Amino acid sequence: MQPTEAIREAVAALWAELPALVGPDWRAVEPALMALLRKLDSPPDAQQAASDIIDLFGRYPEARQRLLAGVAQLVGRQIKGVPEVPLPSARRERFTVVPVCYATDRAATGALAADVFYGGERGELAFGIAEVSIPDDHRMGELEKPRWWRLEFRADPARHVVLLDVRPLERAIFVARAREMLQGLARPHVLVFVHGFNVSFADAARRTAQIAYDLQFDGVPMLYSWPSAAQVHKYTVDETNIRWTQVHFRQFLQLCAGELGAQAVHVIAHSMGNRALAETLALPDAERPPHAARLREVILAAPDIDAATFRQLAAQFHNQADRCTLYASSKDEALKLSKQVHGYPRAGDSGAGLTIVAGVDTIDATDIDTSLVGHSYYGDNRSILSDIFYLLKDGTAPGQRFGLVPIETEGLRYWTFRG
Repeated sequence: MQPTEAIREAVAALWAELPALVGPDWRAVEPALMALLRKLDSPPDAQQAASDIIDLFGRYPEARQRLLAGVAQLVGRQIKGVPEVPLPSARRERFTVVPVCYATDRAATGALAADVFYGGERGELAFGIAEVSIPDDHRMGELEKPRWWRLEFRADPARHVVLLDVRPLERAIFVARAREMLQGLARPHVLVFVHGFNVSFADAARRTAQIAYDLQFDGVPMLYSWPSAAQVHKYTVDETNIRWTQVHFRQFLQLCAGELGAQAVHVIAHSMGNRALAETLALPDAERPPHAARLREVILAAPDIDAATFRQLAAQFHNQADRCTLYASSKDEALKLSKQVHGYPRAGDSGAGLTIVAGVDTIDATDIDTSLVGHSYYGDNRSILSDIFYLLKDGTAPGQRFGLVPIETEGLRYWTFRG
């Protein structure tokens, strides 16, 4: 039996049990599942739909495991479930473990498995270290994960980017461990990543490690993970929580700059995460700890923030860092939808509404973005990763970075990637 047919049959066999397995979310999951099942009948969409069905049950481990077991049986492969622990240490020679220091105000779920250790509910600001595997055959810009059409039903650190472990730490211990990691480095720098809408803690940790690895970042990667519900239909919940988290993010940024002994702090924010970053940076200098490490590079990737509001905030925050860089694209389907919802352009849009602000280097990434949704190009695209590499390494101005071409429009300048 073909895998796409097996997906349909496995869902049908499990249908009566799904309401109990999914719980209160079933009313929202059912219509989404029905829509994906209909796409299985369309050859151009079938493969992606099948993958999306597997991903749909990512937050419901028992339902996902039962579904995968059913698919495996139908296609003639036996599996024992999806392991929640890394493979034996003897295989560590086939992958690199990247430690990611993190702060989060997500509530812990009570589960011990790393990928569901934190959920989407609000909690107190907590700290810890996560470990993420990067396989030896990792391709730059890829966030490798199991693919059902390859009959990969297990997360394998030797083949995939996997969240291996999550270790919560008391604040004082976290600061001490981070200081130890920075001591002795030739460049004691910190790179803070702030994720966007519809992102789980596990995926945020995986992305942080992948970016740090691909950028060959020789400092300490840090993740700030706010309580995204990690569900497309809960956009307004995420909007509420990104506003709620700002006081905690400000505390974490102050900690990174003032308590770790870092020489410099860089920040990359994506999508809705830019709202917390922009609001925080726009605060007066009095809010910042004395003798704090200066912000070197602030990178605003595909910001899902009202463009006019961004211009107002940028007028206040652009001098808080050595350089601020905005990446935008007119192929960003997620931001197009956000514009429809809010009625106004987003700062991450390009084209006629491209956001150009004094003190911020705006880079139009439209011509090099080839993904379907086009919202994660900051971490998926080799050209942008390479550009960020030189930005973090030397703080080089866009006119001195390879591949960027200046464009003049109405007395303003922005940059685009050379064709």
